[in-house]
Amino acid sequence: MKLCVTSLAISLAIYLHGCHAFLSPSNTRCAISSSLSSSPQVIDEPVAKSEEDEKSLTQRIMEKTSPAGQTGGAGGASTWDAFLRAEENWSRLKASKAFEYDKTVLTAVQNGVPPPPQFVTDDGGSGNPRCWEKLRKQAADSTPLDYDVTICGGTLGIFIAMALQLKGHNVAVLEAGKLRGREQEWNISMKELLELVELGVLTEEDIDMAVKTEFPGCRAGFKNSEVTPLDGGYFDNGVGYECFTPNVLNLGISPSVLIENVSERFKAAGGVIFEGTPLKGIVVSESLGAALDVGEEKDPITSRLVLDCMGNASPISRQQRYGKQPDGICAVVGSCAGGFDAETNLLGDIIYTNSEIQDKGPNGQLQYFWEAFPVGIGRNGMSPGTSDVKTTYMFTYMDSSEGRPSLSTLMDDYWKQLPIYQPSITDVEKDLDVKRVLFAYFPTYKDSPLKPDYSRILAVGDASGIQSPLSFGGFGALTRHLERISGAITEALESDLLHKDDLGQINAYTPNLSAAWMFQKAMSVRMGQNVNPKFVNRLLATNFDVMNNMGEKTMLPFMQDVVRIDGLAGSLARSFVADPAFMPEIVLHVGIPTLVEWLGHVSMITLYNALHNLSPALKPFVDKMENKKERYRWNRRMEAWKFGSGNDYKFD
Repeated sequence: MKLCVTSLAISLAIYLHGCHAFLSPSNTRCAISSSLSSSPQVIDEPVAKSEEDEKSLTQRIMEKTSPAGQTGGAGGASTWDAFLRAEENWSRLKASKAFEYDKTVLTAVQNGVPPPPQFVTDDGGSGNPRCWEKLRKQAADSTPLDYDVTICGGTLGIFIAMALQLKGHNVAVLEAGKLRGREQEWNISMKELLELVELGVLTEEDIDMAVKTEFPGCRAGFKNSEVTPLDGGYFDNGVGYECFTPNVLNLGISPSVLIENVSERFKAAGGVIFEGTPLKGIVVSESLGAALDVGEEKDPITSRLVLDCMGNASPISRQQRYGKQPDGICAVVGSCAGGFDAETNLLGDIIYTNSEIQDKGPNGQLQYFWEAFPVGIGRNGMSPGTSDVKTTYMFTYMDSSEGRPSLSTLMDDYWKQLPIYQPSITDVEKDLDVKRVLFAYFPTYKDSPLKPDYSRILAVGDASGIQSPLSFGGFGALTRHLERISGAITEALESDLLHKDDLGQINAYTPNLSAAWMFQKAMSVRMGQNVNPKFVNRLLATNFDVMNNMGEKTMLPFMQDVVRIDGLAGSLARSFVADPAFMPEIVLHVGIPTLVEWLGHVSMITLYNALHNLSPALKPFVDKMENKKERYRWNRRMEAWKFGSGNDYKFD
């Protein structure tokens, strides 16, 4: 829209288009006197704005939603105040600069940089003296520590706690607030839930109670403009490509039901949950144990092992990554709302584009992706076509450069582009019954999964960075690794191998996780980089066309963040044949150093795949090893080969 030259024209444009963005704070309107007057009289009169007019669209919508059901963790809080806090934290992260700090050097201040906040310490002169006193007293009295394992962060930690409690350990869970799941559904596949049933963490009754939504599967599509349905490939129609994958993220489960059921069964099995117990710090003695500071009014909790399940905002991980900037960001905004067309609310979108790369000026270039899931169909008598409720996300990949857009900017773009993505909506404020507004940013690091800096402490889940840099992490990443992690922790406890070097074997290098960085790099645009606006859509449309033609054995693992060498090598070769002229542009986009690094990880996937195939022959010899430490380390190696090559994925 161009600025009009007269105030009257501006007022008319605003009236017609419903837009006030171009008006300055000193808005004026023109009053023209009657033609009988000897001369026109122009009167500048301030336009009074109501308090509601001063609010942004996001604020108006969020203040109308119910504040009930707020929880901790990403996506748990959806109030306007929570949004402002997230915005402030995002601004602070963008403004920060990476710096070097050598924690092995005794000098506290290095080149003007102060030491990191000591949330965790193994220095007997630091930390809460009451924690040290309890550790020493229990050792002197030959009193066992309070727990074998204490898990910090219960929303996802309760599932790890249940798995470990079933293995005979004495487990406690610390939760800063009340341990309850958020109102927003988690989307997952039945295959992943049944894996938790096999472990005894869930029962089939839990699943029946928790599943509130079920639909056939999800679409993936990459288009330069919104055309639905779309037939043919990228070079056939000139727009893009879309395909359907069944049984992927096609269940919507209630976190509140699932967590309540598992919590009750965990306590019945002897587990302990400390609610309303924020963690203040941890002291670690390699020989005695760990003690958790839970406030001056409460007795410290002692434990042989502490698991950090506090997500990507964990103060333990933050201390360890002191001075480091994230290598990538996945920023997500969205909503759960009613008012969509019920008759077409039948399938999900797992990853979808309907626009070219957006040029945000000083904020850089961004490719927006969509994800959507129907809510309230397929279960409990709710047949398909009866629910108008849908969860929609818009997300993008970028770095944390200072010039990157605010969450408010992303939310504005979400509201503006939602009617294009969902044509049944014309005015989001009038047409939608918004139940929750969703927002988060997920920092990702190349040095993942995170190996511990301290003995007796291990990061698990999103706190360790075990999730793919392409995903939002959370429950799906946990289910994939729960059997491996719980088994490894059990062996570490039984063999008393709780030194940081031993625990670090659990969070071993996995080349397929590292290789996923190439995909995030390809779907993002560096600040100052000039890219063909169609680049991402052309790349993904071609690759998904190839993978879909290769069949479900290729598509299903990839859709669930599992990279395997068979699918990867086959799709790369076929993509090159399908679009050979595009290869130089891809290399130019990601850069030679990134490509070389990625090829190294792909080579390691190939090696890990070969080593995994040798594991069945090695396992009998490993089981007979008398040296517990050697046996433990060989078991961790074989797990790394299995998971690092994607061979943990179980095909139906």
